[in-house]
Amino acid sequence: MNNWKFSLSSLPIVFTVLFLAGCGGGGSSQTAAVTPLCRDAREPGHVCSVLFVGDSFTHGRYQPVRTFNGQKPDDPWRPPMVIDENYGHTGERAESKREYGPWGGIPAIFAELAEQKHLNYEVHIEAISETSLEKNYRVASDVIARPDWNGVVLQELSVKPYPSSLTKNPHSDPPGFWASVQTIERAVHAVAPTSSIFLYETWTSAELARHLAGDPAAPDFHEKYLAALDELGDANLASYQCAARRDGKIGGVAPVGEAWRLAWRDGLANPDPFQSSSLPLLWYGIKAVNDPPIKEPDYHHPSIYGAYMSGLVLFVQMTGADVRTLGANEQAAAHLGIPGDLAAQMQQEAWLTVKHVRRAAANKHKNPCKLVEDGQ
Repeated sequence: MNNWKFSLSSLPIVFTVLFLAGCGGGGSSQTAAVTPLCRDAREPGHVCSVLFVGDSFTHGRYQPVRTFNGQKPDDPWRPPMVIDENYGHTGERAESKREYGPWGGIPAIFAELAEQKHLNYEVHIEAISETSLEKNYRVASDVIARPDWNGVVLQELSVKPYPSSLTKNPHSDPPGFWASVQTIERAVHAVAPTSSIFLYETWTSAELARHLAGDPAAPDFHEKYLAALDELGDANLASYQCAARRDGKIGGVAPVGEAWRLAWRDGLANPDPFQSSSLPLLWYGIKAVNDPPIKEPDYHHPSIYGAYMSGLVLFVQMTGADVRTLGANEQAAAHLGIPGDLAAQMQQEAWLTVKHVRRAAANKHKNPCKLVEDGQ
């Protein structure tokens, strides 16, 4: 295993929490087993409706992820398609012409996995690029607080869960993130009391880690960069876990960021895009031709590999299903162009992250909220 955790004294906050266990469910045990969403989803005639709320970390931004299996709201639904609730809207819910839809994104990967596991899930997406949960709810509350949903997945604007003292970014606002989670949870449960709310803990941006690491020309830049990547990952996970704990009625935190870190540590993916490597990047990177076109590498949004890992972790967390049984012939990976042997390895990493790795350090840190609040 590739162990790359270092000390970074130059950072304003040092978080020591690693692989924190879930703390949703109103203060229940952090090692509680995953409660599958819609236990009757295998039975004929039973359909489980799930809404994903977020921004470009949910829709994926780039092709082939962004429009993967997306469809317009007025089209007849059929699995494993994803209904794009914002398609065709104007104003604050409008989708950029450069990021045309209908969007499927990471929810579509989830839907493909459900289809192969013979689970009857109807999947919807309500996502707005570069948008916080607060704004999503303000402009699309009629979609989010709908009695139809058996499950709702919430993904916050990428930098918002971090302490501002760590990022030096004015958009970092953990209390605002926690408040948005509670606002949406209460609104959803007011109209759908049995709905399960999940938080989608995303990954750390390599661009942000590079900014915190300092001079790229310095001889110790690589070590500082990897340390910054870990510090940010710790802070992000703690903030998502704190949001669940403070609210008390969250069904679970899907630890996607932790799965990315495990893939880096196990040598499955390259954690440092600023050094050459034959390993795949979980961030997008760059291609000569893309939609929308980019002139510089994007080490912020997910590549096909990062998106696939995200869909796997969300699926395991929300359904409890063993994705390892899908193996090298799994169809979402095939459609995205991911080699079968790599897809099987990623399935293993996603399963380990949700089922084993987080729980290995369960209760090591009793209060993730304090870790974040101390940094405000």
